[in-house]
Amino acid sequence: MKNPKNTMEATLQGNDYDQTQTHVEIYNGFTTFMKWSTLSVIGILVLMAIFLV
Repeated sequence: MKNPKNTMEATLQGNDYDQTQTHVEIYNGFTTFMKWSTLSVIGILVLMAIFLV
C-alpha cells in the first residue's frame, strides 16, 4: 500500500540497541521487584490472618 501524498516517513538514524537493551533490563528488574513485593505483602497478610485472629 502506498502512502498518501501528504504524509512523510521519518527514517531511523543511528543505532539505539543500547537504549533498547537498557529499557528491557529496567523492565525486567521492575517486574521482578513487583513480583517479590506482591508475594511479600500476600505472605504478611496470611501470617497476620493466622496469628492475629
